[in-house]
Amino acid sequence: MFISICFISFVFLFLLGWSCCFYGVYFILCDLVYFVDWNIVRLNGSSVVMTFLFDWMSLLFMGFVFIISSLVILYSDDYMFGDLNIVRFIMLVLMFVVSIIFLIIRPNVIRILLGWDGLGLVSYCLVIYYQNVRSYGAGMLTVLSNRIGDVALLMVIA
Repeated sequence: MFISICFISFVFLFLLGWSCCFYGVYFILCDLVYFVDWNIVRLNGSSVVMTFLFDWMSLLFMGFVFIISSLVILYSDDYMFGDLNIVRFIMLVLMFVVSIIFLIIRPNVIRILLGWDGLGLVSYCLVIYYQNVRSYGAGMLTVLSNRIGDVALLMVIA
């Protein structure tokens, strides 16, 4: 029996979404907030640290993002039936989800900029997926819209 990557991605994201929602409710009830610091590189006394913020709001947002993206993948399995590059499309959707999650769980505006740029790059790749003239024009509109967001984020940082 053949199980497609769409079905596996759907089930994984759907279950992850509901578990994030349940943990979000648990964090509300227990009034919990977790900061997770991850040392990526430590060299000569200096280090590069990634900080993640997990509170009730971020967990509920992550849950909704996972559930909605799982339903998008489930719909695209039927809509794009017979497409030879469905695996590439699913990987792009998963990278889009990861970029959104980076936007949600970053407690710093400068680090939010990294998630925003990842979101812009992946959304451009998703828009030009069919590779025709109309999608290239829409892709350029996507890039320009993302640059407006970059300018706004840079103004907030400044």
